[in-house]
Amino acid sequence: MRWSGLFLVAVFGVFACLPARDAAKILLVSAFPGMSHWLMFEHIIHELLRRGHELTAITSYQLRSDGMHPNHTERYHEILIDPVYDFEANGLPMEVFFKSQSFGDPFFKMSILWRLGLETTEYAFESANVKQFLKTEGLTFDLLIAEQFVQESFLVFAHKYQVPIVTINTLGGADYIDRAFGLITPWSFVPHFMLQYDDQMSIVERAYNVFLSVWDAFNRKFHYLPEQTKLALRYFGATEALPSLEDLEKNVSVVLVNNHIISSRPRPRINGLIDIAGVHIRQPKPLPPVVKVLGGVIYINFGTFLRSSGMPPETLDVFLALFRALSQFNFLWKWEADTIPNLPPNVLLQRWLPQNDVLAHPNVKLFVSHGGIFGTQESIYWARPILFVPFYGDQHSNALKFQRAGIGLTLQIINVTVDDFRSKVERIVQGPEFQQSVNRLSAIFRDNPTDPLEEAAFWIEYVVRHRGAAHLKSAAVHMPWYRYLLLDILSLTLLVIAAVVWLVKTLLKSGLDLIKPHRGNKVKVK
Repeated sequence: MRWSGLFLVAVFGVFACLPARDAAKILLVSAFPGMSHWLMFEHIIHELLRRGHELTAITSYQLRSDGMHPNHTERYHEILIDPVYDFEANGLPMEVFFKSQSFGDPFFKMSILWRLGLETTEYAFESANVKQFLKTEGLTFDLLIAEQFVQESFLVFAHKYQVPIVTINTLGGADYIDRAFGLITPWSFVPHFMLQYDDQMSIVERAYNVFLSVWDAFNRKFHYLPEQTKLALRYFGATEALPSLEDLEKNVSVVLVNNHIISSRPRPRINGLIDIAGVHIRQPKPLPPVVKVLGGVIYINFGTFLRSSGMPPETLDVFLALFRALSQFNFLWKWEADTIPNLPPNVLLQRWLPQNDVLAHPNVKLFVSHGGIFGTQESIYWARPILFVPFYGDQHSNALKFQRAGIGLTLQIINVTVDDFRSKVERIVQGPEFQQSVNRLSAIFRDNPTDPLEEAAFWIEYVVRHRGAAHLKSAAVHMPWYRYLLLDILSLTLLVIAAVVWLVKTLLKSGLDLIKPHRGNKVKVK
């Protein structure tokens, strides 16, 4: 007993000498009213709390505390934007997504995205809780974590508290992120994120890609960001000049990007851009008792924003007819109302479903999805084929990319017919090639050197430890574009060539002028 006691004392002594992880005070801003975005942030928040950090979050949603340790609750503070911004009350009724073809137009989609960014940012600043937080004196933080998704004025918090920045991009790679890190996106093979192209573009597609990308960059710089700047000036009320939002973007230490090789073809990368796709995918929990996942389940979920219950009656009739025609399957449908009249018995409606847990169940044969990137990643991880029904945003490009990868098909919701719907469901369920393709992608998606959540936490703590990561930044961040592209060298080279050509031409002309008189004075022989 005496020796065992000494051994325990020695062990505890060793652990006491180990350096403890320094707890940081982190301000996190995820104000955009997109529940799927917030679900990704939740996993990162829980991991940071587990590691001993203290977080203050400006958010539209309360953190789910299932299984949270009481100590974690004490170190988490919420600045709630309440009530949540209402898209329908602000001119985006659900029915329009089922009827309008405009949401497939990339110019329209970018314009809507910027409009929503400005409206939701102003709405967040006008929230009573956020206003009170802005007035609170004496707060200190070690780091700002912000979502990099059309709410750039919140980056001014980094200036206010003099802290480094880590951003989380939920959408994936984008040109403006490249520019902030000193990269110029090669539009010859990297399509704009709103386009349904891959890296093999025809000359017409490349021309369209260049036009959209230039239009995007111009409008972002000269219209959208100045409007965000006005919001920052109005609500931060700085007596001193604020840094420009472009400069704040260039000062971001690390961007955690929701990207993986399965969803984006290879593109130039640089230090500080870290892929963390799959950070929200965890081991499944038991399904709620009401969700009886039986054999041959087709799971339908159009995301956290789009409400299936908002579809027009004629579209609902198509779905009901499909359910009756495919009576051999059970349908599990996220439906945001109580019930549907004359609902077939093979359909179970639920207002909310734990999507990751459902897709992990082996009896799920098909996922009917809007093509949002989070749900698509979950479906690929658990190797479930997908019938894509894209509505807006990046969903059309996601659908096209993964249809080409062979893991599913695409159904256009506008003027959808029962025959088209049924034939595509049957093709996917009965065709082994779709399951084989998603199995292959799933294996690639799972094959990573580290867990994405561990990767995200490491880089957040890295920036805290080093009080920023300026050493990761390329000199190209502050380099003029003409110098980056060596156009100054090209211009100088052309100038030298032109000078040499002019000099040679001048010398030749002078030589010819000297020769001509001698030719004219030749003696003629009689």
